[in-house]
Amino acid sequence: MTYFIVVLIALFGALMRTVFGFGEALVTMPLLALIAFDLQTSTALIGALGLIVAIPVALKYRQHIDLATLKRLVIGSILGIPVGILIIKLGSPQIIMKVLGSFIVIYGVYNLYALKRQKTSNLKISDKYDYLAGIVSGILGASFNSHGVPIVVYGTAKKWDADKLRGILQGHFVCVGSLVVLSQLASGMWNIEVVKLLAMIIPLLLIVIPLGNWINSKIDSQHFTKYVYMVLIIFGLILLLKR
Repeated sequence: MTYFIVVLIALFGALMRTVFGFGEALVTMPLLALIAFDLQTSTALIGALGLIVAIPVALKYRQHIDLATLKRLVIGSILGIPVGILIIKLGSPQIIMKVLGSFIVIYGVYNLYALKRQKTSNLKISDKYDYLAGIVSGILGASFNSHGVPIVVYGTAKKWDADKLRGILQGHFVCVGSLVVLSQLASGMWNIEVVKLLAMIIPLLLIVIPLGNWINSKIDSQHFTKYVYMVLIIFGLILLLKR
């Protein structure tokens, strides 16, 4: 029965990733914690699934990927991944989760307000901050499988259009997700349970991914950013409420 629930949770996370391009870990990790599923097994499972789901989406939006930006983000993430592994192996991540959750909620609420008031920011963010966004992404990716949230926050702050955000986000997921999964493998986070669950879940992705793509196709670019801010607020609240 536990495996059945885990599979359902993982598929729901895959659907979220396919529709919005990010967020599966912030949905699945708290749900898996509620059923007392092992943290390291959960992290390894969701990390692998995130990579698998990201590949077809990245191929779909490949023409919108800015390779120079992607390169800087990936370099930063490589620097952050070892720190994330240390956090989950040796440290207590609760404080980081609360700080991150607070920031995400404030950021999402402010930007929804700005959209409603039709306010635009003239702030210009230098490309050198791509590296910093990548470092934060690498830390959160290795420790919580949440490497997408920093990139979404950063991309919306830089006013990337919806297709560019999707493209860079998924390209980043493929590059960094591969490194994260390899790091988790090397650190001993994989076990036979992860392999069994992947064997059950992967065939079902043939249903979930097309469904997610269909839902995504019904969301026009004008409303996509608004929905992203709303999803960020929800995920921020999940991080704040999670014990």
